[in-house]
Amino acid sequence: MDYSELVNAIRKGDDQKANQLCSEAIPILKKYLISNVDASPVDAEDAVQKMFEYLIPKIQKNEINSPTGLLSYMLTGARHSYYKIVRDFDLDRYDEMKEELVAGPEQVWKLMDDDQQSILKRCIQKLKNHYRDLVTFIFEYPEAESSDIAEYFNISQNNAYTRKHRVIQKLHECVEKHI
Repeated sequence: MDYSELVNAIRKGDDQKANQLCSEAIPILKKYLISNVDASPVDAEDAVQKMFEYLIPKIQKNEINSPTGLLSYMLTGARHSYYKIVRDFDLDRYDEMKEELVAGPEQVWKLMDDDQQSILKRCIQKLKNHYRDLVTFIFEYPEAESSDIAEYFNISQNNAYTRKHRVIQKLHECVEKHI
């Protein structure tokens, strides 16, 4: 989609064309939020709506200078809108809700651990088979040295060292991307 058309339609006040182009962009933006930040479809739609509520006045005021970078701007804006939705969830009802809270602090930490484990599992599933096997081995034998890995996988110690550090780096990057 050529997003310069969207900018032109908004600036010219062509609401019909602008609505059509926004409708075409919404599924793309929603899929981005659902796949990259694990937004629910409802939250993704709300975030995209809020992003458009912010973006359209900016375009009308000629504050968007580069229509070619509009997709990136919309993706970033939608992501930020989603994070704001999550952050501000029921903040208005906080005083009312805090009376109802029964979960102890250990349950909150457990939820965070469960969330982190879920992210790690998804990242491991994205790895190639030989990396997945290596990660499984490392989790089963966390004290294993490169020589143990080399022996188990029948590879050289240098190769074991390189693979171990490479897979740890890949997991680290994936987890950081999803946190």
